[in-house]
Amino acid sequence: MVKFLLEFDTKTYIYNHIYNGKNNIHNTKNHINNDNTTLFDIFIKTLSFSHKQKLLKNINQYYFIHNNKLIKHQIFVNDIINNNKSVNNDCITIKCLYKVKGGFIPGLDDALGLIFKPIIAPFEDIGMLFVMLFHIVIWLVLLTWWLLQFLFWVVLDLLNPLNFLGDFFNTLIILVLAACRLPVDIFMTLLSFSVNLMGTWMQGFWGWDQSGLTKNDRESKYFQNLNKNKNKKCYLTNSNTVPFSVVLGTILCPPIGVFMDMGLTGWLNIIVCIFLTLLFYIPGLVYALLVIYS
Repeated sequence: MVKFLLEFDTKTYIYNHIYNGKNNIHNTKNHINNDNTTLFDIFIKTLSFSHKQKLLKNINQYYFIHNNKLIKHQIFVNDIINNNKSVNNDCITIKCLYKVKGGFIPGLDDALGLIFKPIIAPFEDIGMLFVMLFHIVIWLVLLTWWLLQFLFWVVLDLLNPLNFLGDFFNTLIILVLAACRLPVDIFMTLLSFSVNLMGTWMQGFWGWDQSGLTKNDRESKYFQNLNKNKNKKCYLTNSNTVPFSVVLGTILCPPIGVFMDMGLTGWLNIIVCIFLTLLFYIPGLVYALLVIYS
């Protein structure tokens, strides 16, 4: 058995390694390591958790020394044992040291840090305190500004008598209009349903507007089998033009022209035309002509 003294950050760890010449078998906590075990492996297995994490994160910042010589962490343990002259002593010392950064004197930076850090630390704490106080003051200023804006909104908008009265009367008007419109909407819906229903079973009498039918529609079996005297309007001609009699009836009474164009299913257009005709005739005539020639 060969004992390894592993020095890491002023702390020494002991690693026992069973060595049988060129063949090496090491049993530790149910882990079997063959002769491919490296120096880095035994450090990782032996160091404490914090030192292990430190070595894993900064492996490139450490170097290993054996017998005052630099060695690589990838070297095999068997090679170290075979090259060691003191195998009979069953003790091999490996040092893992942190690389010193900068400075013309090795370790000067670390030494200066140990000397001046206790002096500088209180000033750093005081500076952090002032920074924290500055952030607190900024937060209080922003909070005060937000509270002022909220108070202005409450006084000028929410509690403003003029705005309050305006919103109250607008809401009251909307409610009154909705209450008045509800019966009208119900009546118009029922009237529309009844007229459409009546227009459905009276379709053979009033007919429908066929001026928009295509040639394919007219040549279909459905329209060829219809009774042409009952299933098309009286004003529709073979050339899809409005007869003179309809134009004359529209001039004499615009709602009649709309009735002949739309039938009972166009009751709303007829009512609109009646109201427009009551407004000195001209608006009703224009509306009726637009309906007929549209």
